[in-house]
Amino acid sequence: MTLITDYIRRFAKEEDGVTIVEMVIIIAIILIVLIPTLQNLGSVEEARIQELETQLSK
Repeated sequence: MTLITDYIRRFAKEEDGVTIVEMVIIIAIILIVLIPTLQNLGSVEEARIQELETQLSK
């Protein structure tokens, strides 16, 4: 993840400006990492809630 943040920082300092293609690539990389992470996080939280419900119902 630090490679991406380093690239974004370096990219922001360039004076060329940001092209649409580069922005699309950056957004795609972020989404490729972010979507599965959020889905997994949702599954983990759902399992924790189920466990709490089970413990509270005893």
